Amino acid sequence: MRFALAVLLGRVIRFVGKFIGRSTTLPGRLALRLDPDFLRKMKFDGKVLAVTGSNGKTTTQNLIAHILRENGYSVINNTEGSNLSAGVATTLLEHCTLGGRIKSDFVVLEVDERFTPIVFSQIPLDIFLVNNLLRDQVVRNGNPDIVLEKIAEAAPHAGTLVLNADDPISLQLADGRQPGTVVTFGMARTPHSTDSCQHLTHDAKVCPKCFGKMEYDFFHYNHIGSFHCPKCGYHTPAPDFLAEGVDFESGDFTIDGAPAHVDYMTAFYFMNFTAATAVCATAGVPLEAAIRAGESFTVSRVRYDEFDVDGRRAILMLTKQNPVSLDQNIDYVITQPGPKTVALYVNNVLYTEDKDISWLYDVSFERLVGRVDHVVCSGGRAYDLAVRLELAGFDPERLIIEADNAKLREAMRRSTGTIYVLAASAFGDEDGILEVLK
Repeated sequence: MRFALAVLLGRVIRFVGKFIGRSTTLPGRLALRLDPDFLRKMKFDGKVLAVTGSNGKTTTQNLIAHILRENGYSVINNTEGSNLSAGVATTLLEHCTLGGRIKSDFVVLEVDERFTPIVFSQIPLDIFLVNNLLRDQVVRNGNPDIVLEKIAEAAPHAGTLVLNADDPISLQLADGRQPGTVVTFGMARTPHSTDSCQHLTHDAKVCPKCFGKMEYDFFHYNHIGSFHCPKCGYHTPAPDFLAEGVDFESGDFTIDGAPAHVDYMTAFYFMNFTAATAVCATAGVPLEAAIRAGESFTVSRVRYDEFDVDGRRAILMLTKQNPVSLDQNIDYVITQPGPKTVALYVNNVLYTEDKDISWLYDVSFERLVGRVDHVVCSGGRAYDLAVRLELAGFDPERLIIEADNAKLREAMRRSTGTIYVLAASAFGDEDGILEVLK
């Protein structure tokens, strides 16, 4: 009875919440409060697929859901990326019967790394994708080793693990698994790969198994790349799904020899696309069919958008408060031709008012020096950004500081070239903040 009441009231709150902007977690919180065993009582007719990791969760789980739907399957997923226990509960209660049955071929869930042991100790898990483990905001997630311990608690609940062969940290989750229960994906050397790490954030200089010095054949970004430890032999395995021939100009590449194409041409997205096709192929979709379906996927306009500002081209990319994600967008900017201005937006974490800015010192802003014409610092932490950029060696004369979003358009007029808006840490109100920036 409590369960049925939780479902009924949760749905009512979900409906009402859509009109007041409180629909993604409040219904789930209410359901879990009314019945703490709410998740455990769910019954699934189909398979449960999950995505976690430091970067790329939302895009990858939406891409997986898109591929499955394009291949004729019924799919439920948390499209809005609300990935804590309450967000997962909200997604499930919206689609279950009063008895708790989910009548769908697949349920695709994005789950925060720290919450994976909580969620998957209560619901079944058929395929579990771990995209990567990279440095995040220290005050929220500690370091990758702490996050790895949390995911390791959830991993035994998964029928199959899908892991990044190029990530020496998260690949450790394969240890002790039965043959046939681990699938790997990776990416061969690309024109943007480097012989040395180009970023300040590199959390696998030391082998995580024996603590010997790790060696790399090449880096894609941060510590993601082809690695081997001379001391214990830990190394990048031959991936089950390998992206090769990556062309950053055309978006063309292959996955296990099958031609593929993407329109969002960053190393992150090539990797995420390969991961998504690996999951879908593992779930039973033919590889070529998975690739074809993935090619019609469009990255959310909350994550990436292009628009016009006073006759100038502007590109908006959401990074949230994550140094590796922001590093990747900087990589993209500095490879683009012509004059350019970077508009950086950083605020406090909205739902906690966390004022930590230490993560800015993990971002390789030094690579902007001499490569962009101006940097506009905006948001609540605009002056902290300016200090960090000056320490990186950026000319103060080319810094434009404007904390008031209402005056950003005027500030842009003092800059030149294509505008790249890198919006970091807009937790909780992405749509509203990004609309103001645009």
